[in-house]
This record gives sequence, C-alpha cells and structure tokens, in this order.
Amino acid sequence: MRTITVYKLEDFRKWLVKNHAKESKVAVVLHKRHTGHPAPSHRELMEEAICFGWIDTTIKRLDDIKYIRHFSKRTKNSRWSDNTISYAKSLIKAGRMTEHGMEFYKLGLSKPTHDYGIPKNPDMPDDLKQALAKKPKAKISFKSYPPSAKKVLYRWLYRAKLPATRAKRIKYIVNNAVTSIKLF
Repeated sequence: MRTITVYKLEDFRKWLVKNHAKESKVAVVLHKRHTGHPAPSHRELMEEAICFGWIDTTIKRLDDIKYIRHFSKRTKNSRWSDNTISYAKSLIKAGRMTEHGMEFYKLGLSKPTHDYGIPKNPDMPDDLKQALAKKPKAKISFKSYPPSAKKVLYRWLYRAKLPATRAKRIKYIVNNAVTSIKLF
C-alpha cells in the first residue's frame, strides 16, 4: 500500500487524479490539529475521495503528532451510506464529481444503503442487555467500552439479517467482554 503525506487538500486531489484508476489503497499521513501543522479535515478528504469513487476506511495513530487515515477504491459491490450519498449529491451539484466517481455513485444508488433502517445512534438492544445481565463480568467490562465502540457493535447487531446471525454476534460480544477483549 502506498503512503503519502498530505498538508493541503490539493495534495490529496493531485494524488487521486494521477492514481485513482491504478491504485486500490492509500495510507494518508496527516498531522493532528494541536500541532499547528496544516492538514485538511476528515470531511474534506472524504469528499475528495468520493469524487474519485474512493472511500475512507480506518484511522490509526502514528505518534503524538501524526496519524494515518486509510482510503480505498470502491468496488462494484460497495454499499453507500445515506451520508455518503448526501455528500455525493452536493459534490455533483458543485461540479466536482469525476466520471469515475459518478460511475460508482450510480452503482451505489442501485443498491440499498448501508444504513437502511438502522438508527444513527442506536441504544443497546434488549437482547444484548439480557445476555450481558446473565454474565456480570461481561456487563462490567462492556460498560467500560467507549461510546464509539458500543455504537459500532449495536449497529453490527442491527445489520444481522437472520436471527441466528444476531444470536451468534451477541454471543461473540458477550464472550469477548467476559475476557475484557475490546472488539473495536
């Protein structure tokens, strides 16, 4: 995977113009805000990525002054979130979307959104509450998870299509909480 350091949004756009079709992933090194070094915002980077049919994936701390945000090329099977569709509509209106980005946007519209029917900030599902109540150690450990991790897990449960899948996921969450393993 290629790694690039970005100080200005145009640096990322130049890289995408040159590489969006031939590369599939990139690690973008950015300075943290408190350092005073210039760095584009997450939203600015995400919008540029959407323009070229790419999307942001994970973020990783490098040290006290830098972090890495990963971006990857969308696949033909990629689903789009409601937020990403909204950003794309704004980018199209502003005339910023590339032909490549439009192709993936149209493909994304042909599939159900990634977040369809899932609350943006879900509460703990009742079945997970009941499962955690049966294992006090898991319940205590789960309470220590950061809100962002809990949100990811709740949404993961909501995405289960079959009751058996949901039950497996609950068991997985509870068992990992018992051993104090944080999943995200």
